[in-house]
Amino acid sequence: MHRFYDLASAYDILHTPGTAEEVDGLERIALRHVGTRARRGMRWLEPACGTGRFLRVVAGRGTPIIGIDLNPEMVAYARQRLERLGLGSLASVRQADMTNFRVRAGSIDFAFNLINTIRHLPSDAAVLAHLACVRRALRPGGVYAVGLNYADPDLDQPCEDVWEARRGGVHVRQVVQFIPPGRGSRTEKAINHLVVTRPSGVEHFDAPYTLRTHTRRQWERIVARSGFEPVAIVDEYGNQHRPGPNGYGIHILKKAMGNRR
Repeated sequence: MHRFYDLASAYDILHTPGTAEEVDGLERIALRHVGTRARRGMRWLEPACGTGRFLRVVAGRGTPIIGIDLNPEMVAYARQRLERLGLGSLASVRQADMTNFRVRAGSIDFAFNLINTIRHLPSDAAVLAHLACVRRALRPGGVYAVGLNYADPDLDQPCEDVWEARRGGVHVRQVVQFIPPGRGSRTEKAINHLVVTRPSGVEHFDAPYTLRTHTRRQWERIVARSGFEPVAIVDEYGNQHRPGPNGYGIHILKKAMGNRR
C-alpha cells in the first residue's frame, strides 16, 4: 500500500467532489439489475472503501452499507466521519484484505468497486479470490458492479491525469503519470505526486504504485472462472455501454439465483 493512502484527509478532499452523482448512477444500476426490491430494502457492500465517501452518501440516503478496507488510516477516518454524521447505525467499516474478507453469506444485495480499484490486485489468482469473497457475501440474484479500464497493448500510451480540490483552507493537487507495460508484462506504472497546501505550509509527497492490466479477453476469462454471470456493461449513469478496446466500463456481474455459495 503506497504512502498516499495513509493521507486519509487529503485523499478524501481530492475524491469526494462528485460522489453524490456517482451514487445516483449506482442506485440506477442496483434498481435495474438486482431486481424488484426497493432501494431502501437493499444492503450494499463496498470493498476497498477508502475514506468512506460512498458510505456516507449511501447511508445518508437510508441504505445500509458495509465498507471493507485494508489501510488502518482509511478505516479510522471513515469510521470517525460516519460517527460524526450520525450514520453509524447504517454504515460500518471493517479492516480486511480484499482477497480474504468475510461478510455474512447471502446478506448483501448489491456490491460495487469503481474506478479501476480492482486493478490494485496483483494477479489473476488475487482477483479470483476477491470475487469469491464478494460472491459469497451476495444473496442469489445479487450483483457486483466493477469499474474497469480495458488494456490494449497496441493503443495504450503514456498519459497524465491531474486532480485538484479544496476543502476549507486546504488545497490538494494530484498529478499521476501512467506508464503502460512493455510487451509481455501486465504491470502498469503510476508515478504519483501529491501537493497539499495548508495555511501552515506546503507538503509534497511522491507515491509511485502499480496496476495490473486486463485486456478484454483476459478480463472475460477471469469472469468465466469466477462463478459470476456477466449480464451487462454500463456507463456511470447506468446506461448500456460498449467500451472500446482500452475504454472504461462498469461490468455488471450477477450471482446466479440458485447459487447459495
